[in-house]
This record gives sequence, C-alpha cells and structure tokens, in this order.
Amino acid sequence: MRPLPILKRNKPKEILTLIRHEQRLRILQNKLHKYHAFDISEAMLMMNDEERSRLYKYITREKLARAMAHTSEEKAATFMLELDKHTAAQLLELMENDDAVDILQHLKYEDSAEFLVLIDDAKQEELKKLSRYKHLTSGSEMNTNFIKFKPEMDVKDAMKILVSDANRVEMIDTLFVVDDNDKLIGVLDLKDLIVAKHPITIGEIMNENFYAVNVQDGIQEVVSDIRKYDTLAMPVLDDSGVIEGIITMYDAMDIIEEEAHDDYAKLAGLPTEDDKYETAMRSSRKRLPWLALLLLLNIVIATVLASFEETIAAITALVLFQPLIFDMAGNIGTQSLAVTILRISKETLRTRVNIVAHLIQEVTIGLLNGALLGGLSFLTAWVFLTIAPIGAVGDTIQATTVAFVVGISVFSALVLSAFLGSFIPIVLNALNIDPAVASGPLVTTINDVTALALYFGLATVLIFNLL
Repeated sequence: MRPLPILKRNKPKEILTLIRHEQRLRILQNKLHKYHAFDISEAMLMMNDEERSRLYKYITREKLARAMAHTSEEKAATFMLELDKHTAAQLLELMENDDAVDILQHLKYEDSAEFLVLIDDAKQEELKKLSRYKHLTSGSEMNTNFIKFKPEMDVKDAMKILVSDANRVEMIDTLFVVDDNDKLIGVLDLKDLIVAKHPITIGEIMNENFYAVNVQDGIQEVVSDIRKYDTLAMPVLDDSGVIEGIITMYDAMDIIEEEAHDDYAKLAGLPTEDDKYETAMRSSRKRLPWLALLLLLNIVIATVLASFEETIAAITALVLFQPLIFDMAGNIGTQSLAVTILRISKETLRTRVNIVAHLIQEVTIGLLNGALLGGLSFLTAWVFLTIAPIGAVGDTIQATTVAFVVGISVFSALVLSAFLGSFIPIVLNALNIDPAVASGPLVTTINDVTALALYFGLATVLIFNLL
C-alpha cells in the first residue's frame, strides 16, 4: 500500500495572506492564535511596516512575546521600536529573562532605558543583573527563572510549589535543591519527585553528584559540558556556590545554531546578519565590501604573476598546471583551517605544547599528502606533455623537467598551505580576533601567493635560467 503524501504547508505565507486579506477581525484573531510563535516570527520578517502594525493589533501579547523571542535579537529590537513603549515593556516582561536581555542589548541606551522603567521592579532588577555579565559568558546567557527547594521540604509540599510555579519557568524537568544561603547542594529529576510519597523529604531523593558551571565560564565551554554530561539544565553558580541561573539544552541548541550560522557566513566572506527575506539590493550592499577587499587582495596575485612574465612567455606549458597548484594548496589549507578552528572552539589548543603538537601533526599530514599527490602530479604532467607537447616542451625543454617542477611545486605548496591553514587562526585567536575570519580573504590569498611564487620561482631556477 502506497503511503499517503504529506503536504507541507507554508505557514508563514499563510499568515501573511491572512493579515493582508482577512477583514473579519474575530476570525483573524482566532486564526492567529492557532499558529505557532515560530511561524509568526517568520511571517513578521516577510511583512512591511503596515502589515506588522496590523499583526500587533490582533495578536495576543503572550503569542507576540514568544514570536519576538524566536526572531534574531537584531530584528526583535527593530520590531520593538515599532510598538508603543508600554506594549514593548509588556512583551519584555512576558519573555524569559535571557531573551529580554539579548533584545535590550541590541537597542540604543536611551530606548532600553525607557523600556526598563516601565517594567516590574523585580523583573527590572533581574534584567539589569544579567546585563552586567560579559558577553558570551554563561552569566550573560543564563535564565534566572527556575524552581528550587530546600532539602528538608516534604515531597507533598514540593509538588504544590511545582504546580504553582510551573507556568513562570522555562523548564521543570530538572529541579534544584539549595541550602539557607542559596548554595546549590543537589539536583532532582521531575520523575523522582512525582513517584516519591509523603513523608519522604527532598533531601532523601535529591542527587548530590551533579555538575555545574561558573557565571564567568565561556558559553562554548558550557555548551560542550551540556553535551558531554547529557543534562537538560546546567546550573550556573557564582564564586561562592550560589545558584544564579540555568542554561537549558534548548538554549544550548540555539547557541550552537547561531555560532554555526556566524562561522559559516564568515567562511563564505558574508556579513553574519544576512537575512533570507532581505531585498537583493540590501544584501548586495552588505556583501560589496567583502568582494571589494577580495578584488584588492587578488591584485597581489596579479603582481606576483607579472613578475614572472619572462618565464611564462618562454615556457607557456607552465600556465596549464597553474590551476592544479592553486586548487591543491587551497584544498589542504581549508582542511587544516577547519580542523584548527574546531579545536580552538573546543579549547583544546590552550597550551604551547598542544599548539606545537597540532602544528606538527598538520605539517606531517601535509608532508604525507604532498609526497603522494606530488608524485601523482609529476606522473600526470609527464604523460600529458609527452602525448601533447606545448611550446618549447619537446624541443629545448624536456617534458620530464616541467613535470618535475609541477610535482615539486605541488609537494611544497601542500606542506606550506597545511602549516599556514593551522598557524594563521592560532595567531589570530591569540590576538583576540575571531579565527573564523581567517578562512576568508587572508588564508586564501596567502595560499595563492605562496603557491604561485613557489611554482614559477622553481620554474625560473630549474628551467628558464638553464635555457
């Protein structure tokens, strides 16, 4: 029996159509209520100012707050400015604290201050507290809404607190046990609380063997710990052991996705804020500076090439194998770069010993691959020039000589590119520059220039000067 085809609905487009054409206001409100907040956030990116204004009018504050949380912080900050200050403040109050802080930090100081004074004092204090932590630390990304118990509490009383507070927190799967000074002393799974019976206390069923992170720990390290320890909610402690907040598995997934998007954009030489719903003209303006920089850097390659004009004119066959040298050097350089950035992100290249070991490993890989591919390139060039000799090849120059230059150039370029692809991001990271940017113009251009200089330099020494 053939399975029934599942038709995928384009829900953001449905919402856009609904906003544009549905004039029955009660039906519009009811239909908007049924859509998921993520679909609404996607539709908001497709709307113009007037259409978003209509959406704001007929959607519930709770649903709009969740939709804002699903949107990037930059876009959400822009949308907040489209609302009146009281409505924007209401949305911030309804959001999880970490989401609200992210949006406030993308607003001008004057705008964020105006919103903050309209927020409940307790919420306002929490937001100010989170904003004090350094960007990309666990403190800046944590959620301060969680449920905590005292160890002497009866499980029956704990269940009452859980039912009462469940709506105000992001996650109830993991619960936390603290002493009188709010220091974390244990964690508790929800299922263990559910199956426990009176008169058992929380202290009897809590797990004292838990893992926690510090508020100043880097967020990448925290995300790695969440994955390693397979935890749904990682407690975040201050220096005295007091629990300040939690980072959930869902927060970690968002951080991983955001970092992956940023790194991929940098690898491609694109601005990280590129939006799939932007006009072609706006995206073009964002990408133009990178393309202009690449154009200028490629002039360096043209200059190097011009310096070997006499060699190229005398041995035209060399030009045939120039793309081969470029591609091989670029490929191994990109591989070394990717491995190095991955290890930097996992913080496995902290010590000088680890850095030296990594560089030696990458150069060794370059040597092995260079020897094999250099030999194969020699054989390929020799067979090609023997069958179809070009220019002076076959008359004053032996095909073996040109093939030897090609093979040695491939070998040298692969070794040097492997070194540069791993060394440059390490240097940039030491200078507190995001190493992901190294994979764009810098490594590509340096690889091309060095490969070109090696290739035509060897040809000049080994062939042209001997003619």
